[in-house]
Amino acid sequence: MSSPWTSPDPSAPYQGWTPQPEPGAPTPQQGYGEQPGYRAQPGYTPPQAPQGYGAQQGYAAPQAPAYGAQPTYGAQPTYGAQPGYNAQPGASGYSTTNRWGWQSKPGIIPLRPLTIGDLFSGAFEAIRSNPKVLFGFTIVIMLFVSLIASVSILVSGLGYESVTSAANDPQALQQSTTELANALLLQIISTMVQWLSTFTGTSILTGLLAAAVSQMTVGRNLTLSEAWAMTRKRLGSLIGSFALTALITATPIVLWIVAVFVSLAVVADGHRDLWWLAGLAFFAIIPISILMYFFQIKLLFAPMCAVLEEIGPVASLKRSWSLVKGEFWPTLGRYLLLNLIIGFIGGFVGFVIGLIGGLVTLAVTSDPSSPIGLAISMFFVMLGSGLLLPFSASFETLMYTDLRIRKENFAAVLAQAGAQQ
Repeated sequence: MSSPWTSPDPSAPYQGWTPQPEPGAPTPQQGYGEQPGYRAQPGYTPPQAPQGYGAQQGYAAPQAPAYGAQPTYGAQPTYGAQPGYNAQPGASGYSTTNRWGWQSKPGIIPLRPLTIGDLFSGAFEAIRSNPKVLFGFTIVIMLFVSLIASVSILVSGLGYESVTSAANDPQALQQSTTELANALLLQIISTMVQWLSTFTGTSILTGLLAAAVSQMTVGRNLTLSEAWAMTRKRLGSLIGSFALTALITATPIVLWIVAVFVSLAVVADGHRDLWWLAGLAFFAIIPISILMYFFQIKLLFAPMCAVLEEIGPVASLKRSWSLVKGEFWPTLGRYLLLNLIIGFIGGFVGFVIGLIGGLVTLAVTSDPSSPIGLAISMFFVMLGSGLLLPFSASFETLMYTDLRIRKENFAAVLAQAGAQQ
């Protein structure tokens, strides 16, 4: 059985969300079945109940929407009709189902195009519904990443002290050239290890959180083992999509840095009449930043596509690009608002974590700028920044879900998945 999150067939016709008609506009009304004790109006033929749908005696059951078909937005529920996909016999269709016959909110979000309020409330609801998985994975992975980062800072700091002491002592510099080269190499390696551990840990954590939140949309809370099993088989595609996204996003800024250094070198080499070239390179940071944000938004959902739709790294980038097509500005606005909220919350969390880290540093060493002091500070900084990932990953996963609801009628798919829980 294929996952309900699998990307649709590219050859299938486009099935977007039908917006609700304007107030007062005519909407197709479903007829009432003939009531016991009442006679039908002359010329009126009550609609026939679909075979096997289980209509009550004397009532005509409405036609259930076909799987993947577009429901008519704004149609009114039929009086006395059976509830839809997920309702039990005797349950009220008005309390648990919407006008299309499926549950309006089986999980953390309503099954319709999401507003900004739905996204924020859904992200908070995800954290409240399954904190064990969301914060459990976050704490474990970020503890591991923070430990590696702090050790790397410690080794790098010790190597830096060795380099500076040798540089200030010419005799030592002549006698320990090999040790100096080893110290520099160790510093470079420790920095690379710190970056790789942070990148890998963040990639895996994002995939785990996306897997957990995706199931919450249909009312299912994964366990730690289930979330890991769902993500483990997609680790290659997940990390690959992150790496390609980082490469594409970082390429403009790398080229800008190279251009700045080249222009400065040309001016410093005596070509002072080309000073404008250096100025042009500096001001190029504005379009470069815009280009970076463009790539970042277009490829924002590649990790979710890699894990949830079970596709490769390149295909996940193409899939994210197509999802954002036509929805770039709303996606950008929501992403910027998310970063604004994360920055506000992160300021408070960073203050508390920094205070704790400072107290621990002072308890261990009298010099906070020493390698051991910097290592302790790095540990708490990395750990504090990771505590915000559950909220941001939940929000971005719901943004991805909203795009699929708007562009692919994904609400009907989620409704059937929710009915099977």
